[in-house]
Amino acid sequence: MINNILVNEITKYHPQNLIEVKNAMKEAIQKIILEGLGKSDFFNNAVFYGGTSLRIFRNLPRFSEDLYFTLLDKNAGCDFDSFLFFSKRELESFGINCDIYNKDKNIDTTVDSRYFRFKLKSLFDISFPEYSNHIISNELLTIKVELERNSFSGGDVETKLLIFPSFVQIKTFSMETLFASKLIAVLNRKWKARIKGRDYYDYLFYIMHEVKPNMVFLENGLKQFGFISKDELYSVNKLKKDLKEKFSIIDFDSAINDVKPFVSNDDSIIKSFN
Repeated sequence: MINNILVNEITKYHPQNLIEVKNAMKEAIQKIILEGLGKSDFFNNAVFYGGTSLRIFRNLPRFSEDLYFTLLDKNAGCDFDSFLFFSKRELESFGINCDIYNKDKNIDTTVDSRYFRFKLKSLFDISFPEYSNHIISNELLTIKVELERNSFSGGDVETKLLIFPSFVQIKTFSMETLFASKLIAVLNRKWKARIKGRDYYDYLFYIMHEVKPNMVFLENGLKQFGFISKDELYSVNKLKKDLKEKFSIIDFDSAINDVKPFVSNDDSIIKSFN
């Protein structure tokens, strides 16, 4: 049976091919996961951030893969799995079956990672059956959901309204704090041979929108990750110097290839890569 709610949501993206349908389908499912969390008490203690937050609530032109959350208070208790059950139940109410699993950690971290796993062919059977024959029978769609427990202070929190599949309030960071969180990730990223072009893409998005980073949050984050010492003051000039050094090693051909599957062919930001 065709799931008309899912079909209508995906159709709003005007997908033109299989890859675009996959991207739109993934984002629709991300929103249902968010809705489930929003209907629980999860956002009493947590905030949604990262590229998918920027995409859904700030109109980032590229699709994003994963859902990232952080606790507002690192001392707050949070049974992550029990909250994700709300999302699983919400998905099932739309006729979408999945399983949630986690991977064994080799080292202890402050991050809880879970994975929603879906049979892609089953998703196409209830939404776009004309593409089903192009899907490998055992092909999976996976969405990683992470909760950072070791939060730090200085972030400005806002409440946004998720519209699909229903109206629920979601806590997210302000644009300035989201920019700072992206810069923390960029400066700590060990790119080596794999340049993450989406980092640079998001950086350009913030710059084009004249967003200034939350320097208090940025400094606190860099101290926590050991990028600067506990007693060091981090200035805008030092940030510019560090970013210039970081971006100087970018292989832009690799960076563009990293972004291409997630943007339209006429994307204006990717044309700014140089």
